[in-house]
Amino acid sequence: QNRVAFKHNKHSKRTKQIQGISHDGLCPKCRGIIKWRKKYRKYKPLKAPKRCGSCQKKKIVRAYHTICHDCCNKKQVCAKCLLPRSEWKLENEEDEDIDEENIDYDASEELDSKESKEKKRKEMKETKEAEILELNAAGSAQTGKEKEKIDIIQSVTESKVSNIVKVNSGGQ
Repeated sequence: QNRVAFKHNKHSKRTKQIQGISHDGLCPKCRGIIKWRKKYRKYKPLKAPKRCGSCQKKKIVRAYHTICHDCCNKKQVCAKCLLPRSEWKLENEEDEDIDEENIDYDASEELDSKESKEKKRKEMKETKEAEILELNAAGSAQTGKEKEKIDIIQSVTESKVSNIVKVNSGGQ
């Protein structure tokens, strides 16, 4: 369960429309909530303008806002939770960039994970081969038991490597 992260169909019209909506006049907490909704496809855009809680005009065009943009600027409050701007905590711009990168799913993440698995497999194979070479170089005056140990290590290494290759290639 939950082995693969949720990803948008980034070429759909609806996803592009939702990602293109900007949310100005929100406190960092509300901005994070709306980003989460966009990221996990829970965001539902408004179909018709909504009535402002302050001026009572139908001027709200963005979902989850409670007052219009004009009233938000006049009162200096968050358009969603009505928290005064003086109480907003500062938001790191770096965190915002990271969240946006996570929204735009790339196939490069998949490639990176496959490459890292391949790297681990090669490293494991190289370390086992180095151990075998050390044992071989340790002395040509090996007893029968030492040769058996070397043969066992080689066979175990080969079976582990072949199992890893099978798992990475999907068992083909």
